[in-house]
Amino acid sequence: MPIEYKKGINKKIMEIDLTDWKLDSKYNDDKRLVTVTIHLKYPEIDSFLGLKPIKRIKQLNKDQINKLNALLMFNVLTDYEVIGTPKRPRGIKATLALNSLKKIEGDNLYSGVTVHNVTHAKKRPVKSEPGTKFYCVKMTVLIEIEKLKSKKQDIEERFVLIKATSADDAYEKLELQKDSYVNHYLNPYGRLVRWRIDSFDDCYETDIFSPKDIVSAEGVEVFSKLKSKKRKSVWDGKL
Repeated sequence: MPIEYKKGINKKIMEIDLTDWKLDSKYNDDKRLVTVTIHLKYPEIDSFLGLKPIKRIKQLNKDQINKLNALLMFNVLTDYEVIGTPKRPRGIKATLALNSLKKIEGDNLYSGVTVHNVTHAKKRPVKSEPGTKFYCVKMTVLIEIEKLKSKKQDIEERFVLIKATSADDAYEKLELQKDSYVNHYLNPYGRLVRWRIDSFDDCYETDIFSPKDIVSAEGVEVFSKLKSKKRKSVWDGKL
């Protein structure tokens, strides 16, 4: 079913998080330009159940096109590019005045907004929390495809950086977010796919205390594990 959208029905104004930016008070928001990506809201998975895979893809694309057109109805997104393709849009990247962005209503159209740049503003430096640093947690993620019965299970070895006070704290934080990692979507063939954390396998304490440590010219170590293998030669100690 196409989305029925009329101005005034969904009155929630689009909100974006600018806490990372220090705005110059000499300029008001009609003069301040923001570059953002608006992520189109993915339809509820239940709406695909009972449909054949090819019809699921058609319904998904129709849903996203309708949401994109609904956003364009506000006539504020003039300088933009579509994320994805015109027939399969997944978002829209645009530059516009901050006041204009606030004219967009209807949180049923988008799932989030990523801010890339703000004019007449400076990005606030990231402050490190006392007693915390980044830990790299290695996890195994299962890739499950609807009705796939192959003998081998596709998995991903995933390495996640997380700020914590200890390895145990890192594990606990990720354990609390475990369910949010499960994300259902349609693959190009119309089959339901989900990625699910199967296990937390290892944790490595890095020397990263803040994001600025990552831009070091010599690089930064995020994970290390000692192993052994068959020796091929013997070093005589000469330099």
